[in-house]
Amino acid sequence: MKILKELDRQVFIDRFTTNEDCYKFLARLKWENGYSCRRCSSTAYTKGKQPYSRRCSKCGYDESTTAATLFHKLKFDILKAFGMLYEVSTSKKGANSIWLAERFGLNQKTTWAFRQKVQLAMESSEQYPLEDEVHVDEFEIGTP
Repeated sequence: MKILKELDRQVFIDRFTTNEDCYKFLARLKWENGYSCRRCSSTAYTKGKQPYSRRCSKCGYDESTTAATLFHKLKFDILKAFGMLYEVSTSKKGANSIWLAERFGLNQKTTWAFRQKVQLAMESSEQYPLEDEVHVDEFEIGTP
């Protein structure tokens, strides 16, 4: 999420203080180009069951804001997931699952699995190489 990398830690903490802030952000990002039902492609919708979800007016499919995102089928608080995503994506060396588990009060296996999801999604950014002028903080040539 490019948007999260642009925020410093305090701005991130101020912006995402509740689960509702996270759902609202996801809904705005997910449907910024308009809603289209994943099943029937209809663009008409009503309010869904979950916060900020949308129910197709034609077929009745209720799409959560987390469907088809990193947060799909999340088994813990979305606010914690946003915090872990921020830590993994902005840390120079990443964030290990043991530290994440201690920091967010979750099981280490849970944080490991979510971190893997985040890292896999970050690999997709290889499709978009850096362009123009790039500033590098540290680099290493060769192997130790």
